[in-house]
Amino acid sequence: MPGDFVALQEPFGEDAIRTVNFFNGRLLTGNDMSREQAARREADARIGLALGDGIANGLQVAFKGNIAPGGRPAVEVQPGVAVNRAGSVLCLKHKVSLALDRAAQPGTDNVACLFGDCAPLADGDYVAGAGLYVLTIAPAFTSEGRAAVSGMGDTSPRCALDATVEAVQFRLLEIRDELFDADPGQGDFRNRIAYEAFGVGVLPGWPANLLGGTARADDLIEVMAGHGLSLGEVPLALIAFTSAGHTFTDNWSVRRPIALRDPDGVVGAISEPRRLAVGRAMFRQFQDEVATIPAIGLIRARDRFRYLPPVGLIPALGDNRIDFFFEGMTVRGPTHIDASAVEPLLRESLSAPAIDTDSAHAIWLYRVAQSEIANKPDLLIFANGHLPYRADARFNLSHWNFANYPLIP
Repeated sequence: MPGDFVALQEPFGEDAIRTVNFFNGRLLTGNDMSREQAARREADARIGLALGDGIANGLQVAFKGNIAPGGRPAVEVQPGVAVNRAGSVLCLKHKVSLALDRAAQPGTDNVACLFGDCAPLADGDYVAGAGLYVLTIAPAFTSEGRAAVSGMGDTSPRCALDATVEAVQFRLLEIRDELFDADPGQGDFRNRIAYEAFGVGVLPGWPANLLGGTARADDLIEVMAGHGLSLGEVPLALIAFTSAGHTFTDNWSVRRPIALRDPDGVVGAISEPRRLAVGRAMFRQFQDEVATIPAIGLIRARDRFRYLPPVGLIPALGDNRIDFFFEGMTVRGPTHIDASAVEPLLRESLSAPAIDTDSAHAIWLYRVAQSEIANKPDLLIFANGHLPYRADARFNLSHWNFANYPLIP
């Protein structure tokens, strides 16, 4: 219909932000001020939507033990900034000690933080050993103070509040057993549940059927969207308990650096930047988990990790320990890599697929040449064999006795 078209240079105001027009002599009401505040929030949200959702900085979660009143479990959340999928910016300026219970009701004032009841969890206080949870941060609104009033007429004095506080709240949502495939009783549970959160789009076989496939997604997070996780919440960490108590707190399995969501379809999923954000999360998740293993040389990778990131860093191991850690896997090396090539290798890996530890595909192993020359080996680097080989000797750049013969196809 001709009437349905918008003409060039014609203002189109259906989705516009409407602010109050101030002028001398205008009679203003509380509703006008509320409209102005709503317009400001909408403008801020559009900036957030343009940036994408995720965590800008901080907001790391660390388990602190059963130190909350009554012996309840507690975590500490560091200051930071996040943007939710609705475009709202969530800011925590001071670290918070958070009791993992459900005693506070929505809107309850609290000096340290504001957090609410967590439907759809079962009624009653939180009980350690209940399983797997996702901790989130979300916006919250409360009020404080009383305002002096005059001429309120029929308006209830209960409306005479001094300030509306735009705060944050934390929620702990249960991830029920039927929503994930990983077995909590297995030694690689933390790794497997992390990769369920990263989604099948990071696995080696995902690109095999691009035209007939579906777009990438953070699978476990998307599943939780149908089980209590709202668009206003930003996931911070997975927290797991068994009957014996706390087993792990994993930040990077569910946290993502800020990035725009991929458009629908596979083509957008392989060309847009969010995959790099997931690649960063994969690398950081592995490094965090490795840091909790006191003697990594005494474990086999296959026993602890169903998947490895495309590049990872582990403490330097002797040759016999390397053979044990990578037992059953196909490795080449270790060879020497120049220190200047380490960061480019890592950044190149952010869009590469995870390493399937059950696969026979080759894995490159590297030692940093400069550390070996100084006789201070402290690092072993592994890399997906599909990434370009980074240890070729280069004239006037590599020491002859800490170099490698070029690989010949």
